Amino acid sequence: MTAANGKKVRTPADLRRVVGRLKPGSPVALTVRRGSGLQKVNVRTIADPGRPARSIIGVFISQDASIKLPLKVAIDAGNVGGPSAGLAFALEVMEELGRDVDRGYKVAATGELELDGSVAPIGGAAQKTIGARRAGVDVFLVPAGDNAREARTTADGLRIIPVETFQQALRKLATLPLKT
Repeated sequence: MTAANGKKVRTPADLRRVVGRLKPGSPVALTVRRGSGLQKVNVRTIADPGRPARSIIGVFISQDASIKLPLKVAIDAGNVGGPSAGLAFALEVMEELGRDVDRGYKVAATGELELDGSVAPIGGAAQKTIGARRAGVDVFLVPAGDNAREARTTADGLRIIPVETFQQALRKLATLPLKT
């Protein structure tokens, strides 16, 4: 996907923003890459069942990438599905590469990590915050905006750190006072 209604789309979050601003039932013109060429596809939006005033389209969009790391990464997420652990996995890779990301804190993180480094919203922020709090973590990194506001409603003393990008998450953790 390269564009929606003429607006450049680089990430699934970009597409969600364009489509989400439309009235349910509105058409949207998508430009998709097929092979070496571009093709226009017109689809009609529908109402999001969870938020009827918001539009969605009936396709699942994900980014395609081949990323090579200097170490073997194997993630066993058990029966947990979905992309909301992307930020947490990336922070753990940095730890494995020798960077002291957590600086002595017990850190939890949630957020879909896009290829451009942005942290996209997730579902269930309140429930994840309760789980982080019960696990005894010190700080919980969550996507900025609605997710951070939702997380704060159930934080009950847990420090919520809203982040927009992976780099920002690293900076915010790096500027926490050293834990003694």
